[in-house]
Amino acid sequence: MTDDVYTIGKELDMKREMKRTLETPKLPANVMLKVMFLTFDILYGKARTLPKVMVLEILARYPYWAWEHGSYALLSKLHCHTRQPTREQVETALRHIRMGREAQDNEQWHMLLWADLCQQKGIRLSWFKHLLLPRHMTFVYFCLTRAMYKLNPVWSFKMNAAFESHAEHEYMLFAREHPEFETVPVDSVWFAYYPRQKTLADLVRRVGLDERDHMNHSLDEVKRLQGQA
Repeated sequence: MTDDVYTIGKELDMKREMKRTLETPKLPANVMLKVMFLTFDILYGKARTLPKVMVLEILARYPYWAWEHGSYALLSKLHCHTRQPTREQVETALRHIRMGREAQDNEQWHMLLWADLCQQKGIRLSWFKHLLLPRHMTFVYFCLTRAMYKLNPVWSFKMNAAFESHAEHEYMLFAREHPEFETVPVDSVWFAYYPRQKTLADLVRRVGLDERDHMNHSLDEVKRLQGQA
């Protein structure tokens, strides 16, 4: 896949990109993701809200941490063997560490932005729903992704691509459902680290495009691991 498909750092027509997303089917989710999405809707409601997408971003970080953690563990294991690891093994692990770090940082800014906007708007966050429950959900998600990465990294990257495809669609639907966001100016201290957007609608769509980039990075890695790129 060429760099042309990635959106980061590009000037784009956000409304056109939203339309493009909503005209593109989601990637199929496996049974584990379907259960996760259903549980998420039961716990936080089907309506898309700032507190709900904030929790979505908490979950989104953990596959990337699992890749980083798994790659460091693999490097340690390989170097403890009497036979020197191959260059390909090392470079693959280092690539996954880099991918994990960059994506984790991006998802972290999303979470901080939504938390900041919730505070600005006076939205009270529940200790139970927005601290305790996410901790339990992320522990399960991390362990699941970590096990998949150890057994077969392709499984983990495919599942993450489907998760990010879901997230991309959720954000674009969120923006479409709230036309009033088009006239709501947005500001945050975290724009010191994240591309500044003029309106809440554009911020929601920009985050959705980040998720599209994460999806495409995961799909690219599947192709590399399967020898197709």
